[in-house]
Amino acid sequence: MPATVFLAPSRPLPACVLARWQSAPEQAASSMVLPDGCSDLILHRDAQGQARWMLSPLAQSAYEVPVKAHEQWLGYRLQPGAVVDGAALLAAVRLLEQEREAQVLEAIDACVRLDGRVQEALAALAGTASVRHAAAALGVSERSLERLSLATTGQPPRYWRALARVRRAAQALGGAEPLAAIAADHGFADQAHFSRECRRWLGQTPSGLRKAPALLATVAQAGYG
Repeated sequence: MPATVFLAPSRPLPACVLARWQSAPEQAASSMVLPDGCSDLILHRDAQGQARWMLSPLAQSAYEVPVKAHEQWLGYRLQPGAVVDGAALLAAVRLLEQEREAQVLEAIDACVRLDGRVQEALAALAGTASVRHAAAALGVSERSLERLSLATTGQPPRYWRALARVRRAAQALGGAEPLAAIAADHGFADQAHFSRECRRWLGQTPSGLRKAPALLATVAQAGYG
């Protein structure tokens, strides 16, 4: 969302919550959402004060969201790989008479959990050169890793590996390092491969991202990888 601000919570966040953010645009705009490997529990309040809770899915690619003036957005970004009982979570927060943070956090804590196996698998996928290497580091077969990832996150290991790589490479675009060097440093076959993956995931080429500080700031926000 435009002018998204990450907030210090009024109390400690549950382990399953990565960050808390808000946005209150003063003008209508079109906001670009980039994949970050996280689902967000979001409260949207329109200009008339009508409130609606939603749970965002894992993004597959960049997409635009039209935002109206004087809307209010409040989001709780869940940890990558968090296992969410979405129906129960939305039912719980929709029953709240007021959006007191303590009650929202209690609902999140009751309906979202971190599976140690999943967290270990995602860490391996983000930190190794390939899905095969991640499976070897975990001491499991690639097929076992595939089953775990699909059953708990809805996405295969290659989704997580590719997302972590492109996010880290895109974050390096804030410096002056040549694009070819960034591509090589992050395991892309060449600069053209890096460019294709940036466009596929983030909607821009690396050179385009370098010219878009707002998008680079979005890529740098809390997320996977």
